[in-house]
Order: sequence, then C-alpha cells, then structure tokens
Amino acid sequence: MTNQDPRREPVSPPELEQQKDRPVSGDGADRMPHFKLIFSTVAALTVLAMILNVLLAALGSESEQVRAAAEACSTTYKMGFGAIVGLIGSRVT
Repeated sequence: MTNQDPRREPVSPPELEQQKDRPVSGDGADRMPHFKLIFSTVAALTVLAMILNVLLAALGSESEQVRAAAEACSTTYKMGFGAIVGLIGSRVT
C-alpha cells in the first residue's frame, strides 16, 4: 500500500523531470536580488576587515587598544570567509 494522496494524480516521468528543474518557491527570481545584496555586503565587510587588520598591523602602535582592534578585525574576516563559503554552498544546493 502506498502513502500517496488519493486526490493527487500520478505524475508521468517527463512531467517529473520538468518539476525537478523548477525552484520550490515561485520562479526563484524573487530570491536572487536578496542573495546578491547579502553576498555583496558580506564580501565587502570581509575585505574591509582584512584591510583594516593589515593596516593596524603595519601602521598601528603596540598599545592594547590596537591589539584588541586587530584581533576583532581578524575574527571578523575569518567569520566573513565562513559566511561566504556558506552562502556559496547554499546556492549550489
């Protein structure tokens, strides 16, 4: 015995193949601008944090505040790289 809904008509293989290509929610175009905006923002913040980290290391003094700021920038760009990998991975699936 199958667990299919009796109101649902059986799907033929060509129709099933066409359904695989369709995004789950609508046509998918509504999510693309959001993804691009989020990806651009994360990439920009990651690059900014990396540049600030390099500048603080090269030009900063040896004070405790500079070390704390450099550590914060280092943590930020590491998390940014992780977010970029996660965003790219979510687009592949």
